[in-house]
Amino acid sequence: MKRYSRLIALFIRATVQVQLEYRSGAVGRVIANLLSTATTILLLWAMFQQVESIGGWDFDQVLVLIGIVTTIDYVVEVWLYPSLSKITTYVQRGEFDVLLVKPVPSQFLVTFRYLQILDVFGLAAGLAIIGIGMYRVGSVDVTNLALLGLFMVAALVIIYSLYLALSTLAFWFTRIEEVASIIWLQSTAGSFPVAAYPPWARLLFTFVLPVAFITNVPAQAATGRLSWEWGLGGLAFAVFAFCAATWLWNLAIRNYSSASS
Repeated sequence: MKRYSRLIALFIRATVQVQLEYRSGAVGRVIANLLSTATTILLLWAMFQQVESIGGWDFDQVLVLIGIVTTIDYVVEVWLYPSLSKITTYVQRGEFDVLLVKPVPSQFLVTFRYLQILDVFGLAAGLAIIGIGMYRVGSVDVTNLALLGLFMVAALVIIYSLYLALSTLAFWFTRIEEVASIIWLQSTAGSFPVAAYPPWARLLFTFVLPVAFITNVPAQAATGRLSWEWGLGGLAFAVFAFCAATWLWNLAIRNYSSASS
């Protein structure tokens, strides 16, 4: 474990050095991220000037949901997109051979090799929104915080697994960028309670694109609304998604033809 932690620290240091070469661009990126988050909150406030609730959720509860969506978005920006989006390039250019001879698992390398650290300010903003929303709801206690942490981890496992599985398709298909972009749909769909959608969309956003487990379940946990059925369903889906994505990755590795062969 220490070995992997040191490797991640090295990856972070290397990417930060590259990103800080153009400091004006770095500052602009931070400002843009914060303005984007502020705009989202403003739009939410404007919406609730016209309605009292959305799908049975009031403003403060949806504020927690927006905070979770924002946090997950920036986890994707900081971690998943910079690293996993490179898989297609590795395969197309024959660079994947180099990863296979490294003394660490290839899945670890493609998962943590590149990190967009400057987006952590947006991540911090998302966490702050969650905290403010929970305070306004009156749900800040040890139990809800522990459940929030548990189901945020489950949500990140699900979205990581989906991204890894879709990226792994690069071993069989020439281009999968369009397919992988489906990950970003959870940001739009997940900004609203799943209960606000018609029945067919609820099924879609639960079992096909699991927005309910990625965003709604953590928000329910944070606000004290979580039922045991949704909780167990979220945890089970996370375990299934991770195992399935890892199996698909290992299958791709076993069937991978080296560029030099």
